[in-house]
Amino acid sequence: MNINTKRSVFCVACNTVATRWGKDRSGHVRYRCSFCKKTFISYQRHTGMKHSLLWCFEQYILYGVTCGVLSTWSGYSTRQLHRRFSSFLATDPPLLILPLEKNTETYLILDGRWFGKKICLMLYRQSKSKLILYASFMKREFGSLIFKNLKIIHEKGYRFTGIVSDGGTGIRNAVIRMYGHIPHQICMAHIHRQATNGLGKYPKEERVQQLKKLADHMWRVESKEAREWWKNQVNAWIQTHGMFIGQTRWDTTGRWWYIHGGVRKCIRALKTAYEDCFAFLNHPLMPKTTNEIEATIGNLSMKHLIHRGMKREKLEPFIHWFIYFYNRNILSCRKTKEV
Repeated sequence: MNINTKRSVFCVACNTVATRWGKDRSGHVRYRCSFCKKTFISYQRHTGMKHSLLWCFEQYILYGVTCGVLSTWSGYSTRQLHRRFSSFLATDPPLLILPLEKNTETYLILDGRWFGKKICLMLYRQSKSKLILYASFMKREFGSLIFKNLKIIHEKGYRFTGIVSDGGTGIRNAVIRMYGHIPHQICMAHIHRQATNGLGKYPKEERVQQLKKLADHMWRVESKEAREWWKNQVNAWIQTHGMFIGQTRWDTTGRWWYIHGGVRKCIRALKTAYEDCFAFLNHPLMPKTTNEIEATIGNLSMKHLIHRGMKREKLEPFIHWFIYFYNRNILSCRKTKEV
């Protein structure tokens, strides 16, 4: 039997040729598959534009959907999408007014994301809130530029009980200049990573194994007494293995260096830890780490990598549009005002 496949209707489940099976109450022709016995209705295909360009641009920025996929979803051509997306990136996103959180204790979390070695994106976010308060680009984490950003956030009406950051010199200077001696928690994950990177995952020497256990014990400190005990244990290890730490090596030209550089780096990180990493003991609601904002940075990085062929001059507007759509989706159930 010859079947004209150009005019045939295929099953939506198994892609087998279906036969007419009467009509439904609305008058649409009904079909039945002889293989899977499924009945369905075949509608005429709609070839118009299904979505707006702004919706397509949001999918492109926020979810990393490519122009090829958006072309099949919306009906626009890929060339038209590229042209309109470039015009969107040439303009600034609308101003989105964020509501002020009415909490008695609020903490500011800030961290940077590097794009290569020349561009750094500083993000500012309030603890227990997914909204991005502010973002700015800079060549390095300069204290003067971070101070300007903190001043802008302060002028918007935000007040904070403490600060959580990775403890960079520029961030420290900006925080002291803006807020005075406000409680400043250095991210424990950053310090622990600095301490253990030089020791290795499985050190072979017993003395280094003991030092790594002390570095890992940092996460178990939950009281001031435990902090003092941990501090005494670290100092005792340093005094016991002073000769091991100070071992040096010389070459024929008279140049010398410390043999156990990773151990010395770990000790410096641990000394920084018991000075600046336990501010949360006096403020139980203060986060220990900057992991809350790291999730946002990771999400942003993945979307940017999908469009890795983007020109460098489009990077900054891409980030600003991402933050706009990101905050707007979070506030979708709240009353917001767009200017």
